[in-house]
Amino acid sequence: MSDFRFAKPAAPRRMVYVAGYGLAAIIALAGVLFWSGTSGSRAAIDDMKTTIARAQALADSPASGLGAEAFYQGDTPQLAQAALQTTLQELAENFGIQIEVIRTDEIEQIDNLVRLNLTLNGVAPEARLGEFLHGLVALEPMVIVEQLNLRRARTSRSDPERRVAFQAQLYGMTGR
Repeated sequence: MSDFRFAKPAAPRRMVYVAGYGLAAIIALAGVLFWSGTSGSRAAIDDMKTTIARAQALADSPASGLGAEAFYQGDTPQLAQAALQTTLQELAENFGIQIEVIRTDEIEQIDNLVRLNLTLNGVAPEARLGEFLHGLVALEPMVIVEQLNLRRARTSRSDPERRVAFQAQLYGMTGR
């Protein structure tokens, strides 16, 4: 046999214990991380299920709780979209907002309702933009702002007022 002997016979045993405890700690940590990740995912899935259930309830009765005054009226969807466009132009004039372009986008049929899409490009004084957006929220018939992009508008040296250029994708609804 071999004549080799350890100088400290307890050292290999300590190394095996340290390696074993270290491996057990790593496995326990991985288990805790896995368990916490799955419980967070379960909570997120439960939240999504609740949101889906609400959306399905609204889809079953899209006009529930909303009176006829919440919808734009017109003989055709195009005329209702023109009414929406006129309402937005009047609101912008009331708040001193300069509308550069109002683009009528595709009209979509959603169950018993028709979605009237518009894209609005304009420039507003920074101080008046919030009032304009609040005016949009308070409009009757209602307008839903789907997306709003803001950027600083170019200003001239003679005009000290800060201006904001905006693009708003919004829509109103009408019955068939």
